[in-house]
Amino acid sequence: MSLSLSRPLGQPRSRASMSWTDRLGETGALVRLAVPIMLIALVNMGMSVTDAAMVSALFGTDAFAAVAVGSDLYSILFYVGAGVVAGLSPFYTAAAVQEDAAGAARLERIGWRLVALCALVAVPAVWFAPRWLVTFGLDADLLTQGRGYTRTMALTLLPMLGVVLLRTLLTAAGRPNLFLKVTLTMLPLNAATNWVLMTGPGPLPAFGPTGAGLSSFLVACGTLLVLLLVLRRASRRPADAKRSPPVAWTELAPVLRVGLPIGVATVAEVGIWLGATLYAARFGTVEVAAHTLALRTAGVAYAVPTALLQASMVRIARAEALGDARASRSVVTSSLGLSVAFGAALCLVLLSLATPLAHAVFDDGELGKAAAQLAGWLLAILGVTELVLGPGSAATGLLRGRKDARAPMVHVLVGHWLVGLPLALWLGAGLGLGVVGLWCALGLGTLVAAGLSVGRLWLHGRNRASAAMQAA
Repeated sequence: MSLSLSRPLGQPRSRASMSWTDRLGETGALVRLAVPIMLIALVNMGMSVTDAAMVSALFGTDAFAAVAVGSDLYSILFYVGAGVVAGLSPFYTAAAVQEDAAGAARLERIGWRLVALCALVAVPAVWFAPRWLVTFGLDADLLTQGRGYTRTMALTLLPMLGVVLLRTLLTAAGRPNLFLKVTLTMLPLNAATNWVLMTGPGPLPAFGPTGAGLSSFLVACGTLLVLLLVLRRASRRPADAKRSPPVAWTELAPVLRVGLPIGVATVAEVGIWLGATLYAARFGTVEVAAHTLALRTAGVAYAVPTALLQASMVRIARAEALGDARASRSVVTSSLGLSVAFGAALCLVLLSLATPLAHAVFDDGELGKAAAQLAGWLLAILGVTELVLGPGSAATGLLRGRKDARAPMVHVLVGHWLVGLPLALWLGAGLGLGVVGLWCALGLGTLVAAGLSVGRLWLHGRNRASAAMQAA
């Protein structure tokens, strides 16, 4: 399979000075690329929420808790694998821009090797999780109850990593709409398959909570198969690609140098929020309820900066492949401008909806009113955090598109773990601010990480300007 590269991401721009019309055109290109990516993220999130809601509704809290362990472990390792595979993006974008079909075909084969390498590590780790997680003090009965679900999710990693690879290739080639059309069918199909496999209507067997894992596996396999068939019909493999020598494992090294830091950074961000949920449980029922609502809302809102991050990474990689410095500056300006605008819009939406949303979710009892009031404050803090998260995510995408992935990884570790975590412990427990202190600390950690990434991007621009002046 090789994507058709006859019209790669638009034609190269003129090297002349870029007008406001050109910059508006770049902004439009970013939006057209980011919107399908955002919708894909929301669909994937909707599948996870559907699984959790259906297991809880059909089998109760115990079953929900039993599958939560396997689900969270699967998510962590999936994000690592997805990050590693995402390291292919700037390389594949360059091949698409340069109409290097043979190079693109070779990168696709490298991508499948990356999928195999990630699966070799991740699948056994999830499959045997009910055994080794006991050593960390988790309830053995709970792990045993969720064993069937956990093992089916281990198998789900295989097709899902393949799906991630195809998503990365399509996004890098500027064609995320094709992936979106396929994934839009995943959400209703997953819900229907969940119900059939969990309840076993008629003569069909009922698998209980394990059915949710089986459903995820079958839907992922079906999605991968459909994508492969669609891409095979839409692609043309050149003769020189067929004659190219086999891919050596050493050729994975450049991609891993970009992909591994992305995977580590993603897990670092996810991990701090998973840890925050455990920490919030120390403060009581009201605090956990308010924190959970704010965290779920944050997950939905995060689809916007994540989409802009990926779109910025692809567009800057394209400009770099063309060797067009003016186009690169236009991408940087447009990305940061969009991130500020989207961040401000999200902030206003969250500030205006914080109180109504909290009261709509919780009941009118004493605990419900207390949780709603607290959740309103947390949602307001989340809204303010979006003001800095957007520019930070855009800067991260621009750096990764220039194959500078290690610095953003360090920024996440410093911001969230060296600053945010100690501050959360101090504000939450030391000063007695509870989850409000926790969210303030996480917001400040986000500010530090975003500031470091924007600063790094500014240094990139200054160094390039100095080099251009010296060359002149």
